[in-house]
Amino acid sequence: SEHKEIVTMCCAIKPTASWLLEETVSVCRERCGGQGYLSCNRFGTFLGLAHAAMTAEGDNSVLMQKVAKERLGMIMVEKPTLEKPSSTNLKDTNYMLYLLKARELNLFNELGSKMKKAGKAGTYDSWMFEESDLIQHAAKSFADRLIADRFLETVNTCDSDLKPVLSQVLDLYLNTIIEKNLVCFVISGILQPSDVSEVRGNAAELCALLGPQALALSESFGITDTMLSAPIALDWVGYNSYDNQGEIMSEKEWNDTVRSTK
Repeated sequence: SEHKEIVTMCCAIKPTASWLLEETVSVCRERCGGQGYLSCNRFGTFLGLAHAAMTAEGDNSVLMQKVAKERLGMIMVEKPTLEKPSSTNLKDTNYMLYLLKARELNLFNELGSKMKKAGKAGTYDSWMFEESDLIQHAAKSFADRLIADRFLETVNTCDSDLKPVLSQVLDLYLNTIIEKNLVCFVISGILQPSDVSEVRGNAAELCALLGPQALALSESFGITDTMLSAPIALDWVGYNSYDNQGEIMSEKEWNDTVRSTK
């Protein structure tokens, strides 16, 4: 039913979003050096929020088990058919999307075969103790493909002046998923070992193309200074112009309240 499909989508999106938040906070904190350690710059706050989101309202890995169970049931009832695009260019959006769909179908077919082999008596042990990695991988492949489908729909319906940059972001997303899962793609025969270097080269090329747009893309989220409320995101030059020892005080406040007592 539509309700079951929506629930499955929600169970896939919530873990994907919170895992991404944790990764984003950690990478940004590392890129900011010592400033990333200061509590006033709020990396710790958002890392805590990420971990809370990964557990609250259903632990991420547990939710992914539900995603795998529901998606496997859908595929067993109505197995999707895949038609390989005429172009197999690893820069082609439609071909990259096909690769994500092929990976998803391949993983769920493998999971279905193993559950069938386990039989009714062995289903619980197989699901809970033996195939955990495959279950998580299959569920994530569904989430990755779902995001790609919705992203493509957005690109096809957005304003014409936004389409060029959003198309590049979509291509970078697709390439990133492929690059992160190259082992799976190559072992399953979906890609060849000779494709690996091309995928990695495409990633570097897309990052170089989008680099000049990075600030504009960030600003498009409409995050206000009040929401940021961190020195490193605002007047970081002024903040570091005096020895504030990591405290949020103006130089006058620091002189009047701290230095005057020494």
